[in-house]
Amino acid sequence: MMPIAGFFYYFLMLMMSVFTSITFLIDRIYSQKLKGIISTLVFPSAYVIMEFIVVSTNPSGSYGTLAHTQSSLPLLQFVSITGIWGITFLITWTASMLNWLWDNLFDIRKIYLGLLVFGIPFLSVIIFGQIRLLNTIENNTVRVASINISNTAVNNRHHAIGNIYKNKDWSEYDTINENSNNDFLNQCNIAASSGANIVFGFETVISLSEDKENAFIEKAKTIAQKNSIYLGLPTQVMFHGFPEIRPENKITWISPEGRILFTFHKAKPTPGEGVYGDGLLKYFDSPYGRISSSICFDMDFPLLIKQISNKNVDIMLVPGNDWPEITPYHTYVSSFRALEQGFNLVRSASQGLSASFNYKGQLLSSMDYYKTNELILYSDIPTKGQKTIYSVLGDYFAWLCILFFVIMSGIIIIRK
Repeated sequence: MMPIAGFFYYFLMLMMSVFTSITFLIDRIYSQKLKGIISTLVFPSAYVIMEFIVVSTNPSGSYGTLAHTQSSLPLLQFVSITGIWGITFLITWTASMLNWLWDNLFDIRKIYLGLLVFGIPFLSVIIFGQIRLLNTIENNTVRVASINISNTAVNNRHHAIGNIYKNKDWSEYDTINENSNNDFLNQCNIAASSGANIVFGFETVISLSEDKENAFIEKAKTIAQKNSIYLGLPTQVMFHGFPEIRPENKITWISPEGRILFTFHKAKPTPGEGVYGDGLLKYFDSPYGRISSSICFDMDFPLLIKQISNKNVDIMLVPGNDWPEITPYHTYVSSFRALEQGFNLVRSASQGLSASFNYKGQLLSSMDYYKTNELILYSDIPTKGQKTIYSVLGDYFAWLCILFFVIMSGIIIIRK
């Protein structure tokens, strides 16, 4: 999933391994000092603390967290209570518990104790998840269309930008992008005629130079008014000082009345990009619920998306842009944010998996860029989200792990 090679790849893997190895070292030390089944809680607590620190400080966000290895929906409902930290805890506690039983030669009394202390909480998590999945609340739905453009258009655009970067040659850029931008608007008309009430595209589906932005927005307003749709314009604005002046990466939402509702700039940088906004997520109210947007990599940062926890957002619409190695995994990472905050999600990805999920993380529709020539994904998604415990209490579970670790450390120091 890391788009780097050579020395820097190995250096990055080494640094990540060092942090992970520390948790095993801590468990080795503490398990010699603590007796009984309580020692099994040291490793999962230390691992959660390590991931909490890494995710909070890492420029790659939640990349590499253990929770993202899981796909069992009954298990993943636990995310709505604890965030990803609860899943990480259960995975590592399972390993720690098996290791403790092994150290005790699988003594039958230890097995009974393990089933009581570990089995009941784990079974409770699965039962809760199954009940939550079965508990269906009737909701109205809204049809959302997410639009792609052809592989040829994407390649032509990359070629034109490459010419600007290398040779300062803008001759192809405006012509190529005028064609693909107009094709996007034509696809909006098709989507609206198929019943879509909300239409948007993948990250930077619209690419244009700075002097052509206003004219294009006016054309888009006409499309929104004509079709009575909410229209999202994920836009890359290229400045004539490029590459010294980095392009803007943003999404602008237009109402069915042709009014600009808000513009959000991508909050989290990825290598080679520039011009980022204030990181404040915005929203607008519609007959289909409260709607917000972030862009691609933003969804890898639980702390960024957590800011909407008190805004009662029902639908999150996310333009994205991936590559083969992270397809479809990156899209499923976004579904964890839906589970955490209780919103319904549509992620539109160029060169990746476009998909929609409800607030339980259930897949509603999908379209793989590499397996179809279709350009529009239609998603009928609920218009109402659901408040979650995690959205109210935040990262309390990670802080409980920190508290437990501090208490255990104090006990070891006092005993010594």
